[in-house]
Amino acid sequence: MPVAEYDLIIKALADRYMSHIAALVRGVEVQAEHIEPADKETVAVKRTSDVLVKINEDGYEYIMLVEFQVRPDRKMAQRLLEYTAMHHRRYEKPVYPVVINLTGRGQQDSQYTFDCVDITVVNFNYRQINLQDMPGRDFLYRGPVGILPLVPLMRLDDPPEQVLEKCAARLESEVTTQVEKETLYVALAAMSSLKFSKELILEVLEVIKLENLPLFDGIREEWKSRGKIIGRVDSIMDALEENTGNRPVELAERLSVIEEDYLLKDLLRTAIKATTLEQFVKKLNEIEQSIKKQ
Repeated sequence: MPVAEYDLIIKALADRYMSHIAALVRGVEVQAEHIEPADKETVAVKRTSDVLVKINEDGYEYIMLVEFQVRPDRKMAQRLLEYTAMHHRRYEKPVYPVVINLTGRGQQDSQYTFDCVDITVVNFNYRQINLQDMPGRDFLYRGPVGILPLVPLMRLDDPPEQVLEKCAARLESEVTTQVEKETLYVALAAMSSLKFSKELILEVLEVIKLENLPLFDGIREEWKSRGKIIGRVDSIMDALEENTGNRPVELAERLSVIEEDYLLKDLLRTAIKATTLEQFVKKLNEIEQSIKKQ
């Protein structure tokens, strides 16, 4: 599924459950009120995945800017800086910028700086949340329902099918309106497809019944693509384990974000010929660097 399709699903979640997302960011319940940029300048740079809300946290008011990242973006910090500065100027309030990485990890430092001659012109800091590093058990069993579509992307010890079954059971029992239930089911399916196979998701969630919903457009195509990627990654990891005796989980995570099939084929050939893990990692590093330069 194209990134734009994920953006639409994220927007649907944020429109209904922004207070839940803000609580995830801050770790406490806060009052959240949506803001829609009206001036042409901010609208011109705004993406569907950008969420802007006014927060009241124990009487302190500020603007929270949340950017959801499906895939790493090496220009993200500069773009976030630009958007943060415009909103600070427009609303004359402090701005709390946040990046939520749905898969993998973002830049190592949540900071962007540059100097010119003898002065530091910019020293920009932002909050970065990697869902895969978040302990998901509390959200799975007791967290707000608006966060459930993101839970499968968190760190969990439970088997994938149990995670999806628990999410589905909570949606069925805790969400009262059919529209919200359908929206959350589709969001759960779409977000899960970033990590789990299409077959598992369809088996547990039975979301095929929701195909006629607008939010479901494009999901089936993405699952076909993701299934192909997952199969290729499994083959690479099998070859590495056979030749080197190692099957590092972190390598599988790095491989899963590579979408170009010709690159995965190249890595599979390397894994088949590799006699040491270092040989394969060197090739993977080279390919990742080439992707960043694109």
